[in-house]
Amino acid sequence: MQFPFHKFGLIFRLVEEGDAEFILSLRTDKAHARHLSPTDNDLQKQTEWIREYKKREEKQQEFYFLFANEDNEPVGVVRVYDIKDDTYTNGSWIVKPGCDEFISIKSDLFLSEFAASHLKNKRCLFDVRKNNKKALRFHKMFAQIIGEDELNYYFTIDEEAAKRKNEFLTSII
Repeated sequence: MQFPFHKFGLIFRLVEEGDAEFILSLRTDKAHARHLSPTDNDLQKQTEWIREYKKREEKQQEFYFLFANEDNEPVGVVRVYDIKDDTYTNGSWIVKPGCDEFISIKSDLFLSEFAASHLKNKRCLFDVRKNNKKALRFHKMFAQIIGEDELNYYFTIDEEAAKRKNEFLTSII
C-alpha cells in the first residue's frame, strides 16, 4: 500500500511530526476525546511522542494514520499497534468535531484494507470504553467480546467477521 492512499473520498497517510498540533487539538478536546487515554496539552511532548513512534513505524511495529478530506484538510487519526504474529490492535481513533459520521466508517474500511494487505488479515483486538455507547453498539454487530474490566470491553474480530463487516459498511457509504 502506497501513501498517500486515496479511497472513499479521503486521503490516508502516515503521521509526521508536523501533525502534532492537529493531533493534540483532537486529543485534548474534552468532548471528543473523552473515550481515549488522557493526553497532556503539551505540543513538545506530542512531537516527541511522534518522533518515537516513527522509530516503531520504521520497524513495522506500529502505524499511525492521519486521514484528510478531498481538500487535504485533516479530519482524523487512527493507530494500529501491538502487532504480533497473529494479532494487532487498532485504537487512538478520533475524528474532528463536526465531521460527517461516514468518515468514521470510511476510516474503518481503510483499516480493514490495510490489515488485509499489510498485516495479512491478522485477528484484530481492541477495547471500547463501557460508556462509549455508540461505539459499543457498532462493534457488537460484528466483533466478539472476549473480556472486560471496570473501564472497557475487550473485543476481537477475525477475518471472516471483518469481511462481513466490510461488505455491510461498503453497502451504506
